[in-house]
Amino acid sequence: MAGAWETPSGFVANQGIWQPEEGFSILRLRSYNVQIKHITGTPSYLAAMYHEMIPPCRESITESGPNVLALGTMVNCIRAPLSTPPAPNTLLSWHDGDFIFHLLPRGRSTANLINSSPQLQDSLPMHELIYDAGSSSGVYFLGNEIVCKVKGWKEGMQLESETIAFVREHFPTIPVPEILYSWIDKSINRSFDIMKRFHARTLDKAWADLTPQQRLNIAEQVAGYISLLATKTAKRFETISGCGVGTPALIAGWPFESPIHTWFRRTLPPYSAAEYRDYAKRISTAPPPEFDDVFVFYHDDQGPTNILVSDDGNSVAAIIDWENAAFYPRYWVATVQFAHAGFLLEPPNGQRRFEGDDEWGLLLVEALKQHGFDSCKEAYKAWSKGKAEDVDTEKDLAEWQKILDDGYPYEETGV
Repeated sequence: MAGAWETPSGFVANQGIWQPEEGFSILRLRSYNVQIKHITGTPSYLAAMYHEMIPPCRESITESGPNVLALGTMVNCIRAPLSTPPAPNTLLSWHDGDFIFHLLPRGRSTANLINSSPQLQDSLPMHELIYDAGSSSGVYFLGNEIVCKVKGWKEGMQLESETIAFVREHFPTIPVPEILYSWIDKSINRSFDIMKRFHARTLDKAWADLTPQQRLNIAEQVAGYISLLATKTAKRFETISGCGVGTPALIAGWPFESPIHTWFRRTLPPYSAAEYRDYAKRISTAPPPEFDDVFVFYHDDQGPTNILVSDDGNSVAAIIDWENAAFYPRYWVATVQFAHAGFLLEPPNGQRRFEGDDEWGLLLVEALKQHGFDSCKEAYKAWSKGKAEDVDTEKDLAEWQKILDDGYPYEETGV
């Protein structure tokens, strides 16, 4: 990942301006708002207290002037006429139709880049919030060609930009987003990723227009990618950077009224197979599914909103949202589809479920069988049902206290 002000691999600051290639496909995320306090069927323990990040990630990008956006506390985004050259210390520049966008460190004067001509004043808004997951995640369009993803961050948390860089290096045939610039805004505990936008539909949006054979082809292609990822293995249940994994379905439940868990997932230490096996036995009245001592690299959130398809519907255009990718027990590869609502197709007209909404997950599980991945649905279901809710650990409390000690404002919002 590029550091706070470092240039990402493959891009030379101030020596080139990225121009979208002809016919470049699109990063299009399903546009919907999700806030914990608005989820249907919210568990009772969520009703006690909700702890907002300040500001929420959905408010991480704001207009600070005509044609100027503030991206957190560290970066400004400027929109200017095409003829405007980048200023010294410009972090990133890109063309967007009749305009050019520049990223600059905050505190640098932008007066010479701001243009109040009618062409700019009458143009479309510079940004649009397209995804909102509570207060700790937000995704925006910047103009028409760039996506900015904002996530809550804490020390020891795996960065998605690093994971994507790992995949691009080791699995170049798997289509993933291209990160152009990344930074961590420690003063507000969040990360920012600037990436190219793909112009393509999600599998979820394209589903109704696909033939049964096209759906099967997509499942087989994704299963092939999953099998390829699994050739990378590790001796520990960890991310590519050695961080612990926090997939909720594989660890003890936590008290959601605790402020830190409204923001960040709890993560386990990077357990060995023996250590995780012992942990899984301790937290449930039923035994966990069996797994061996090697963990496989896996993106465990390949639901229909995280897969983009080509215009003709015959192939995968991109796989997005790699924040949960890590080294998992092998059984999880073809079992998560039964444990994660993200694998369901989006219901029409605000319905909660509909017949056939699990078709994508079932197709993918069948395709994975051809690559030697067997489902442990029943064993996992019994283990998950027997899990006990945990309490805040000393590590949880220490992390939260550090956030407060660093001067972060704290607010409780009644639900």
